[in-house]
Amino acid sequence: MTANQATGKRRLCVWSETPEQLRLIQTQLPKYRRSLLPVFYHGQELANIISVGNLDGIIFYSDNLSEVKITLHLLEQQCPNCARFLVCPRNQEAAFRSWDGVPPTLLKEDESPEAWSDRIERAVLLNRWLMKPEFRMILPRLRTIPSLPESHRRVVEALQNPDFEVEDVARLISHDVALTAQLLRIVNSAALGLAHPVHSIPTAVTVLGVARLQSLVMSAWAFFFADEKMCPGFNPAAEWSHALAVAEAAEKLAKERRAKEPMVEEAFISGLLHDVGKVMLAANSPDTYAGILALAKKQNHPLWQTEKEVLGYTHAEVGACVLGLWGLDLSTVEAVSRHHDPALAADQESSLSKLIYDANLQVRAAAAASPNP
Repeated sequence: MTANQATGKRRLCVWSETPEQLRLIQTQLPKYRRSLLPVFYHGQELANIISVGNLDGIIFYSDNLSEVKITLHLLEQQCPNCARFLVCPRNQEAAFRSWDGVPPTLLKEDESPEAWSDRIERAVLLNRWLMKPEFRMILPRLRTIPSLPESHRRVVEALQNPDFEVEDVARLISHDVALTAQLLRIVNSAALGLAHPVHSIPTAVTVLGVARLQSLVMSAWAFFFADEKMCPGFNPAAEWSHALAVAEAAEKLAKERRAKEPMVEEAFISGLLHDVGKVMLAANSPDTYAGILALAKKQNHPLWQTEKEVLGYTHAEVGACVLGLWGLDLSTVEAVSRHHDPALAADQESSLSKLIYDANLQVRAAAAASPNP
Protein backbone atom coordinates (compact mmCIF):
# COMPACT_ATOMS: atom_id res chain seq x y z
CA MET A 1 0.00 0.00 0.00
CA THR A 2 1.27 3.44 -0.89
CA ALA A 3 0.86 6.72 0.89
CA ASN A 4 -1.81 7.73 -1.61
CA GLN A 5 -3.96 4.87 -0.37
CA ALA A 6 -3.93 6.13 3.20
CA THR A 7 -7.49 7.09 4.07
CA GLY A 8 -7.24 8.84 7.42
CA LYS A 9 -9.52 6.23 8.99
CA ARG A 10 -6.70 4.94 11.18
CA ARG A 11 -7.31 5.88 14.80
CA LEU A 12 -3.99 7.07 16.16
CA CYS A 13 -3.24 8.62 19.52
CA VAL A 14 -0.40 11.09 19.95
CA TRP A 15 1.82 11.40 23.02
CA SER A 16 3.83 14.60 22.76
CA GLU A 17 5.50 16.86 25.30
CA THR A 18 4.83 20.23 23.70
CA PRO A 19 2.13 21.87 21.54
CA GLU A 20 4.81 22.43 18.88
CA GLN A 21 5.48 18.71 18.65
CA LEU A 22 1.77 17.96 18.33
CA ARG A 23 1.43 20.57 15.56
CA LEU A 24 4.33 19.03 13.67
CA ILE A 25 2.64 15.62 13.74
CA GLN A 26 -0.66 17.14 12.60
CA THR A 27 1.13 18.93 9.76
CA GLN A 28 2.93 15.74 8.73
CA LEU A 29 -0.28 13.70 8.73
CA PRO A 30 -3.00 15.86 7.16
CA LYS A 31 -5.01 12.82 6.02
CA TYR A 32 -5.12 11.54 9.59
CA ARG A 33 -5.73 14.90 11.25
CA ARG A 34 -9.31 14.18 12.32
CA SER A 35 -8.37 10.82 13.81
CA LEU A 36 -5.29 11.97 15.76
CA LEU A 37 -6.18 11.77 19.45
CA PRO A 38 -3.82 13.60 21.85
CA VAL A 39 -3.20 11.78 25.15
CA PHE A 40 -1.33 12.92 28.22
CA TYR A 41 -0.97 9.73 30.24
CA HIS A 42 2.00 7.41 30.27
CA GLY A 43 2.96 4.01 31.63
CA GLN A 44 0.17 1.75 32.90
CA GLU A 45 -2.49 4.49 32.63
CA LEU A 46 -1.74 4.85 28.92
CA ALA A 47 -1.79 1.08 28.42
CA ASN A 48 -5.23 0.91 30.04
CA ILE A 49 -6.58 3.64 27.73
CA ILE A 50 -5.22 1.96 24.61
CA SER A 51 -6.56 -1.45 25.68
CA VAL A 52 -10.16 -0.20 25.73
CA GLY A 53 -9.83 2.30 22.87
CA ASN A 54 -9.36 -0.10 19.92
CA LEU A 55 -6.65 2.15 18.48
CA ASP A 56 -4.55 1.33 15.42
CA GLY A 57 -1.41 2.97 16.76
CA ILE A 58 0.27 5.50 19.01
CA ILE A 59 2.84 8.11 18.01
CA PHE A 60 5.41 9.26 20.57
CA TYR A 61 7.26 12.54 20.22
CA SER A 62 9.45 13.35 23.21
CA ASP A 63 12.94 14.43 24.15
CA ASN A 64 12.80 12.17 27.21
CA LEU A 65 13.60 8.96 25.33
CA SER A 66 14.48 6.94 28.44
CA GLU A 67 10.92 7.35 29.75
CA VAL A 68 9.48 6.66 26.30
CA LYS A 69 11.40 3.39 26.13
CA ILE A 70 9.78 2.16 29.32
CA THR A 71 6.30 2.93 28.01
CA LEU A 72 7.06 1.41 24.60
CA HIS A 73 8.13 -1.86 26.22
CA LEU A 74 5.01 -1.87 28.38
CA LEU A 75 2.75 -1.33 25.36
CA GLU A 76 4.56 -4.06 23.42
CA GLN A 77 3.66 -6.52 26.17
CA GLN A 78 0.15 -5.35 27.08
CA CYS A 79 -1.18 -3.79 23.84
CA PRO A 80 0.30 -5.87 21.00
CA ASN A 81 -2.57 -4.93 18.67
CA CYS A 82 -1.56 -1.26 18.75
CA ALA A 83 1.29 -0.30 16.41
CA ARG A 84 3.94 1.87 18.06
CA PHE A 85 5.59 4.85 16.35
CA LEU A 86 8.36 7.16 17.48
CA VAL A 87 9.35 10.51 16.01
CA CYS A 88 13.08 10.14 16.39
CA PRO A 89 16.02 12.48 15.72
CA ARG A 90 18.55 10.90 13.39
CA ASN A 91 21.23 10.90 16.07
CA GLN A 92 19.03 8.62 18.22
CA GLU A 93 18.06 6.10 15.55
CA ALA A 94 20.78 3.55 16.33
CA ALA A 95 19.55 3.11 19.91
CA PHE A 96 16.09 2.13 18.72
CA ARG A 97 17.24 -0.05 15.84
CA SER A 98 18.97 -2.37 18.33
CA TRP A 99 15.71 -2.81 20.25
CA ASP A 100 15.22 -5.77 22.59
CA GLY A 101 12.02 -7.18 21.14
CA VAL A 102 9.82 -5.79 18.38
CA PRO A 103 11.15 -2.28 17.64
CA PRO A 104 8.85 0.72 17.22
CA THR A 105 8.47 2.17 13.74
CA LEU A 106 10.65 5.26 13.45
CA LEU A 107 9.25 8.44 11.87
CA LYS A 108 12.04 10.82 10.94
CA GLU A 109 11.62 14.53 11.55
CA ASP A 110 12.93 15.49 8.10
CA GLU A 111 10.84 13.04 6.04
CA SER A 112 7.93 14.02 3.83
CA PRO A 113 4.26 13.65 4.89
CA GLU A 114 3.90 11.00 2.17
CA ALA A 115 6.73 8.97 3.69
CA TRP A 116 5.12 9.17 7.14
CA SER A 117 1.73 8.05 5.81
CA ASP A 118 3.25 5.17 3.89
CA ARG A 119 5.25 4.05 6.91
CA ILE A 120 2.17 4.16 9.15
CA GLU A 121 0.02 2.19 6.72
CA ARG A 122 2.68 -0.50 6.32
CA ALA A 123 3.27 -0.74 10.06
CA VAL A 124 -0.43 -1.11 10.88
CA LEU A 125 -0.85 -3.83 8.25
CA LEU A 126 2.30 -5.59 9.46
CA ASN A 127 1.11 -5.40 13.06
CA ARG A 128 -2.12 -7.13 12.09
CA TRP A 129 -0.07 -9.79 10.31
CA LEU A 130 2.12 -10.36 13.35
CA MET A 131 -0.96 -10.78 15.56
CA LYS A 132 -1.80 -14.04 13.83
CA PRO A 133 -1.53 -16.92 16.34
CA GLU A 134 1.40 -18.56 14.57
CA PHE A 135 3.45 -15.37 14.89
CA ARG A 136 2.38 -14.28 18.37
CA MET A 137 4.17 -17.29 19.85
CA ILE A 138 7.40 -16.51 18.00
CA LEU A 139 8.11 -12.89 18.86
CA PRO A 140 8.51 -13.18 22.66
CA ARG A 141 11.08 -15.96 22.15
CA LEU A 142 13.37 -13.97 19.89
CA ARG A 143 15.91 -12.22 22.09
CA THR A 144 17.29 -10.21 19.21
CA ILE A 145 15.52 -8.97 16.09
CA PRO A 146 18.51 -7.48 14.30
CA SER A 147 18.33 -4.34 12.26
CA LEU A 148 20.36 -3.82 9.14
CA PRO A 149 23.79 -2.30 9.73
CA GLU A 150 23.92 1.45 9.19
CA SER A 151 25.84 1.19 5.90
CA HIS A 152 23.38 -1.34 4.46
CA ARG A 153 20.35 0.64 5.66
CA ARG A 154 21.60 3.82 3.99
CA VAL A 155 21.91 2.00 0.66
CA VAL A 156 18.38 0.55 0.94
CA GLU A 157 16.95 3.98 1.84
CA ALA A 158 18.79 5.67 -1.04
CA LEU A 159 17.33 3.14 -3.47
CA GLN A 160 13.82 3.94 -2.26
CA ASN A 161 14.18 7.38 -3.84
CA PRO A 162 12.87 7.03 -7.42
CA ASP A 163 15.30 9.76 -8.52
CA PHE A 164 18.39 8.17 -7.01
CA GLU A 165 21.73 8.70 -8.72
CA VAL A 166 23.80 5.61 -9.51
CA GLU A 167 26.99 7.37 -8.45
CA ASP A 168 25.53 8.31 -5.05
CA VAL A 169 24.40 4.75 -4.31
CA ALA A 170 27.72 3.36 -5.51
CA ARG A 171 29.54 5.76 -3.20
CA LEU A 172 27.48 4.58 -0.21
CA ILE A 173 28.25 0.96 -1.03
CA SER A 174 31.93 1.64 -1.52
CA HIS A 175 32.20 3.10 2.00
CA ASP A 176 31.70 -0.46 3.33
CA VAL A 177 34.55 -2.66 2.11
CA ALA A 178 32.87 -5.91 3.16
CA LEU A 179 29.60 -5.00 1.43
CA THR A 180 31.49 -4.00 -1.73
CA ALA A 181 33.29 -7.34 -1.85
CA GLN A 182 30.09 -9.29 -1.18
CA LEU A 183 28.10 -7.54 -3.90
CA LEU A 184 30.81 -7.93 -6.52
CA ARG A 185 31.09 -11.61 -5.66
CA ILE A 186 27.31 -12.02 -5.90
CA VAL A 187 27.00 -10.10 -9.17
CA ASN A 188 29.68 -12.28 -10.76
CA SER A 189 28.33 -15.56 -9.40
CA ALA A 190 27.16 -18.21 -11.84
CA ALA A 191 23.59 -17.93 -10.52
CA LEU A 192 23.10 -14.46 -11.96
CA GLY A 193 24.44 -15.60 -15.32
CA LEU A 194 25.82 -12.29 -16.59
CA ALA A 195 27.53 -12.38 -19.96
CA HIS A 196 30.58 -10.40 -18.78
CA PRO A 197 32.22 -9.98 -15.38
CA VAL A 198 31.46 -6.80 -13.44
CA HIS A 199 34.36 -5.07 -11.72
CA SER A 200 32.85 -1.78 -10.50
CA ILE A 201 30.03 -0.93 -8.11
CA PRO A 202 28.39 1.67 -10.45
CA THR A 203 28.14 -1.02 -13.14
CA ALA A 204 26.76 -3.48 -10.59
CA VAL A 205 24.08 -0.99 -9.55
CA THR A 206 23.07 -0.45 -13.17
CA VAL A 207 23.08 -4.15 -14.05
CA LEU A 208 21.17 -5.37 -11.02
CA GLY A 209 18.39 -2.80 -10.83
CA VAL A 210 16.74 -1.40 -7.72
CA ALA A 211 14.71 -4.38 -6.48
CA ARG A 212 17.50 -6.92 -6.83
CA LEU A 213 20.08 -4.63 -5.33
CA GLN A 214 17.91 -3.94 -2.28
CA SER A 215 17.41 -7.66 -1.64
CA LEU A 216 21.08 -8.43 -2.23
CA VAL A 217 22.18 -5.74 0.22
CA MET A 218 19.86 -7.20 2.87
CA SER A 219 20.78 -10.81 2.27
CA ALA A 220 24.52 -10.19 1.88
CA TRP A 221 24.56 -9.27 5.56
CA ALA A 222 21.79 -11.51 6.89
CA PHE A 223 23.27 -14.81 5.76
CA PHE A 224 26.49 -14.13 7.61
CA PHE A 225 24.86 -12.84 10.79
CA ALA A 226 25.52 -16.27 12.35
CA ASP A 227 28.31 -18.72 11.58
CA GLU A 228 29.06 -22.39 12.12
CA LYS A 229 31.25 -21.65 15.16
CA MET A 230 28.25 -20.02 16.81
CA CYS A 231 25.82 -22.77 15.79
CA PRO A 232 27.38 -26.15 14.88
CA GLY A 233 25.78 -27.66 11.80
CA PHE A 234 24.67 -24.30 10.39
CA ASN A 235 26.54 -23.46 7.19
CA PRO A 236 25.91 -19.87 6.03
CA ALA A 237 27.78 -20.36 2.73
CA ALA A 238 25.67 -23.39 1.82
CA GLU A 239 22.47 -21.60 2.83
CA TRP A 240 23.46 -18.61 0.73
CA SER A 241 24.09 -20.81 -2.32
CA HIS A 242 20.69 -22.46 -1.85
CA ALA A 243 18.96 -19.08 -1.48
CA LEU A 244 20.52 -17.79 -4.68
CA ALA A 245 19.51 -20.96 -6.53
CA VAL A 246 15.90 -20.61 -5.32
CA ALA A 247 15.87 -16.96 -6.35
CA GLU A 248 16.99 -17.87 -9.85
CA ALA A 249 14.52 -20.76 -10.08
CA ALA A 250 11.63 -18.60 -8.84
CA GLU A 251 12.42 -15.89 -11.37
CA LYS A 252 12.55 -18.47 -14.18
CA LEU A 253 9.24 -20.03 -13.12
CA ALA A 254 7.61 -16.61 -12.97
CA LYS A 255 8.67 -15.90 -16.54
CA GLU A 256 7.52 -19.35 -17.72
CA ARG A 257 4.13 -18.78 -16.13
CA ARG A 258 3.93 -15.36 -17.78
CA ALA A 259 3.79 -13.41 -14.56
CA LYS A 260 3.92 -9.64 -14.83
CA GLU A 261 7.30 -7.96 -14.48
CA PRO A 262 6.79 -6.75 -10.88
CA MET A 263 6.07 -10.32 -9.77
CA VAL A 264 9.15 -11.58 -11.62
CA GLU A 265 11.25 -9.19 -9.55
CA GLU A 266 9.38 -10.12 -6.36
CA ALA A 267 9.98 -13.79 -7.11
CA PHE A 268 13.74 -13.25 -7.19
CA ILE A 269 13.69 -11.17 -3.99
CA SER A 270 11.45 -13.61 -2.09
CA GLY A 271 13.51 -16.57 -3.25
CA LEU A 272 16.71 -14.92 -2.11
CA LEU A 273 15.32 -14.15 1.35
CA HIS A 274 13.09 -17.18 1.91
CA ASP A 275 15.40 -18.90 4.42
CA VAL A 276 16.56 -15.87 6.39
CA GLY A 277 14.65 -17.27 9.37
CA LYS A 278 17.27 -20.01 9.71
CA VAL A 279 19.90 -17.35 10.32
CA MET A 280 17.78 -15.72 13.00
CA LEU A 281 17.20 -19.02 14.79
CA ALA A 282 20.90 -19.88 14.63
CA ALA A 283 21.78 -16.44 16.05
CA ASN A 284 19.10 -16.31 18.76
CA SER A 285 19.18 -19.91 20.01
CA PRO A 286 22.42 -21.48 18.73
CA ASP A 287 22.45 -24.44 21.13
CA THR A 288 18.79 -25.28 20.59
CA TYR A 289 19.02 -24.84 16.83
CA ALA A 290 22.19 -26.94 16.60
CA GLY A 291 20.22 -29.72 18.28
CA ILE A 292 17.34 -29.29 15.83
CA LEU A 293 19.72 -29.44 12.86
CA ALA A 294 21.33 -32.63 14.21
CA LEU A 295 17.95 -34.22 14.99
CA ALA A 296 16.53 -33.49 11.54
CA LYS A 297 19.63 -35.01 9.94
CA LYS A 298 19.56 -38.09 12.18
CA GLN A 299 15.85 -38.75 11.56
CA ASN A 300 16.10 -37.76 7.88
CA HIS A 301 13.15 -35.42 8.35
CA PRO A 302 12.61 -32.07 6.64
CA LEU A 303 14.12 -29.36 8.81
CA TRP A 304 10.92 -27.33 8.99
CA GLN A 305 9.02 -30.33 10.40
CA THR A 306 11.61 -30.85 13.14
CA GLU A 307 11.48 -27.12 13.94
CA LYS A 308 7.70 -27.35 14.28
CA GLU A 309 7.95 -30.37 16.58
CA VAL A 310 10.58 -28.83 18.85
CA LEU A 311 9.75 -25.11 18.75
CA GLY A 312 6.13 -24.97 17.64
CA TYR A 313 7.04 -22.79 14.64
CA THR A 314 9.38 -22.87 11.65
CA HIS A 315 12.17 -20.79 10.15
CA ALA A 316 9.68 -19.72 7.46
CA GLU A 317 7.52 -17.97 10.05
CA VAL A 318 10.51 -16.44 11.83
CA GLY A 319 11.86 -15.13 8.51
CA ALA A 320 8.51 -13.58 7.67
CA CYS A 321 8.47 -11.71 10.99
CA VAL A 322 11.95 -10.31 10.49
CA LEU A 323 11.41 -9.30 6.86
CA GLY A 324 8.18 -7.59 7.81
CA LEU A 325 9.99 -5.60 10.46
CA TRP A 326 12.63 -4.69 7.88
CA GLY A 327 9.89 -3.12 5.77
CA LEU A 328 9.50 -5.57 2.89
CA ASP A 329 6.18 -5.77 1.05
CA LEU A 330 3.58 -8.01 2.66
CA SER A 331 3.40 -10.15 -0.50
CA THR A 332 7.06 -11.09 0.03
CA VAL A 333 6.48 -11.59 3.76
CA GLU A 334 3.59 -13.96 3.03
CA ALA A 335 5.53 -15.88 0.37
CA VAL A 336 8.41 -16.43 2.78
CA SER A 337 6.06 -17.52 5.58
CA ARG A 338 4.41 -20.13 3.33
CA HIS A 339 7.33 -21.60 1.40
CA HIS A 340 6.84 -24.97 3.19
CA ASP A 341 3.03 -24.81 3.31
CA PRO A 342 1.62 -28.21 2.17
CA ALA A 343 -1.61 -26.47 1.14
CA LEU A 344 0.30 -24.94 -1.78
CA ALA A 345 1.20 -28.36 -3.24
CA ALA A 346 -2.08 -28.70 -5.14
CA ASP A 347 -2.49 -24.98 -5.77
CA GLN A 348 -2.52 -24.23 -9.49
CA GLU A 349 -2.39 -20.45 -9.16
CA SER A 350 0.78 -18.54 -10.01
CA SER A 351 0.79 -16.59 -6.78
CA LEU A 352 4.08 -15.41 -5.34
CA SER A 353 3.72 -17.93 -2.51
CA LYS A 354 3.23 -20.75 -5.03
CA LEU A 355 6.26 -19.63 -7.05
CA ILE A 356 8.57 -19.73 -4.01
CA TYR A 357 7.11 -23.04 -2.84
CA ASP A 358 7.68 -24.65 -6.24
CA ALA A 359 11.12 -23.12 -6.74
CA ASN A 360 12.28 -24.36 -3.33
CA LEU A 361 11.05 -27.90 -4.07
CA GLN A 362 12.70 -27.79 -7.49
CA VAL A 363 16.09 -26.77 -6.10
CA ARG A 364 15.88 -29.33 -3.27
CA ALA A 365 15.02 -32.10 -5.73
CA ALA A 366 17.91 -31.15 -8.03
CA ALA A 367 20.33 -31.15 -5.10
CA ALA A 368 19.11 -34.56 -3.91
CA ALA A 369 19.48 -36.02 -7.42
CA SER A 370 23.00 -34.72 -8.00
CA PRO A 371 25.91 -37.05 -7.14
CA ASN A 372 27.92 -36.18 -4.05
CA PRO A 373 31.28 -34.52 -4.87
